[in-house]
Amino acid sequence: MKVNFRSLERNQKADTTAIFEGLSVKGNIKGSHNLFLNGEFEGTIDLTALLFVGKTGKLKGEVKAQYIIIEGEVEGKVMAHEKVELRDTGKYRGEILTPAVMISDNAFFDGSVKMMKEGQEVQEVETIHNPHPVEEIHEEAG
Repeated sequence: MKVNFRSLERNQKADTTAIFEGLSVKGNIKGSHNLFLNGEFEGTIDLTALLFVGKTGKLKGEVKAQYIIIEGEVEGKVMAHEKVELRDTGKYRGEILTPAVMISDNAFFDGSVKMMKEGQEVQEVETIHNPHPVEEIHEEAG
């Protein structure tokens, strides 16, 4: 399986949005920016770009993105058009749907992987219906 590195390079040059450590967000995110998550997020994410869950990032929900890199904790269903990488410090529980996957020997993985054929469309993310797109934003003092 060949990963489209031009697509990954294009995503790396795209605008990036970040949820930093100390922030906790619940809701739905949809867009074309890369998302760097080092805080906590619960809900759905639908991106046409890169999702990077950093070492202190915690995500619970359903995710669709072009490319997904996990170094923190993720629980739920993840779908990637290109590839999912579960790196050394990553912890994952759930179902992965992608054409290519890399799971590090030192990562924690409890779930299943369904390999898609290259060019196959990823199914739509089920949006959590919530009258308030962002319920809470907490910033810890410190």
